[in-house]
Amino acid sequence: MKKLLVVDDNLDYLRSLVSIMKKHFEVYEASGVKEALQVLENTEIEAICSDYNMKDGTGLDLLEEICQKGITVPFLLISSGDDCLLEQKTKLYGGVFCSKTDYDLIGKIKSLINTETA
Repeated sequence: MKKLLVVDDNLDYLRSLVSIMKKHFEVYEASGVKEALQVLENTEIEAICSDYNMKDGTGLDLLEEICQKGITVPFLLISSGDDCLLEQKTKLYGGVFCSKTDYDLIGKIKSLINTETA
């Protein structure tokens, strides 16, 4: 089963998303940037779905950090807003941006791994 890391400091949202995604992936969870980096040090993750705005940094900070460490993994940055500049910055680092309210958020998470490993 493919390994997905879900990162969000809103624990209710995190648990809901993890619960849904466990049907399709082996899911790891982190409540912030530091915890996500710890998971990445210990586990070979095949995709990351991260919230943008968190207490200990942003999902973009996480994406930048993993790029600097040479980790290449499909990355979906999600946010409650729809920000064109944020979407452009995400693409600059090789990630994909999606709004949390996107009707096909789950489908986009699934395709993140499927398109990269097809």
